[in-house]
Amino acid sequence: MNKPLIMVVEDEVKQAEMIAKLIAATGRYQAIKASNGLEAVELLKKNKPLLGPNKVSLILLDIKMPEMSGLQFLEIMRKKYSDDQIGVIMLTAYEDAEKWDKATDGFVCGYIKKPIIEEELIGAIDRFFSGPKARIKMTLDTFEKHIDKMDELNKGSGGKT
Repeated sequence: MNKPLIMVVEDEVKQAEMIAKLIAATGRYQAIKASNGLEAVELLKKNKPLLGPNKVSLILLDIKMPEMSGLQFLEIMRKKYSDDQIGVIMLTAYEDAEKWDKATDGFVCGYIKKPIIEEELIGAIDRFFSGPKARIKMTLDTFEKHIDKMDELNKGSGGKT
């Protein structure tokens, strides 16, 4: 049986290695790494068979990276793959209104803040792979968190965006 393939897109090498090792250590998943959005586009192409879905099922995506940001990659990737084909969980230290807007526009199913808590990350991955209903619920929950976050940010700016 093939294990689901997860792509880690992270420019900090030690962080990417740690995440990939954590994923592999579960024994349930495989991991590949890209250090920026351009490299991630190429890895998606390499993992797309002539027929059938892309081998990558889930992408763990950093936002701030050189060459092509995670949000730029997400926009390009979503033109080819819908959220039911490839899921995305954002991994980031940045949480402003613009980034939340762009991430939720890309139908992400999670938004995990750095520093990463291992149990939180593996829990999110396990939920993602537990079935289509769980994936949909994760995306809806992330969107609801986005709405709450926007309210919080708007209150903090005196209602101005």
